[in-house]
Order: sequence, then C-alpha cells, then structure tokens
Amino acid sequence: MNVAESGCNYVFTFELPGVAMKDVRVEVTRTNLVVKGKRSIQWWHEKSRQQDSMSAYHKMEIMEGPYHVIWPLPANANKDHISAEFVYGRIATDHDT
Repeated sequence: MNVAESGCNYVFTFELPGVAMKDVRVEVTRTNLVVKGKRSIQWWHEKSRQQDSMSAYHKMEIMEGPYHVIWPLPANANKDHISAEFVYGRIATDHDT
C-alpha cells in the first residue's frame, strides 16, 4: 500500500495481484478507509493442471484467502468526496480534507 499526500488530497494505492474487481470492497467508516475482499489463485491452479509442469511451489508470496486493510482517516476528511478506481490489479482511492 502506498499513501501519498498532495495539498489537501490523500491518494491510497493498493496492489492486488490476481484479484478480480468483483472480489474487492472499499468502505468508508466514520474513522477509517477499509479495503477488503478475497484473493483467489484458482486460475493459477487450473493453468498448472493444464501444463502439468508445476508440481510444487518454491516461493509463494501471493496468498489465497480473505484480506483486509484498515487505514485511519484524518479527522477533517471529507467522507462524501472519497472515490475509488480499480485498474490493472490496483485500487487507487482519493479524498480531500
């Protein structure tokens, strides 16, 4: 996750490799920005079975299953002006204070 500040705007960027947009939810609570969902690497298992060349993982950094990230919002955040965009496995959220 990257958090950048520009003037009175914050931009949060989350990298979500292998995650479909339908599996991600961005929520704004009274005090937090919450990104949650479920990561599935089913496509990798299916591809491995087709090629029969992947018999074992040597390193696994992209884990399967549920995840969530919570980031506290500044007290003066304008919660009515928070937007999110999902592009190429990344979510970028933008909000002003």
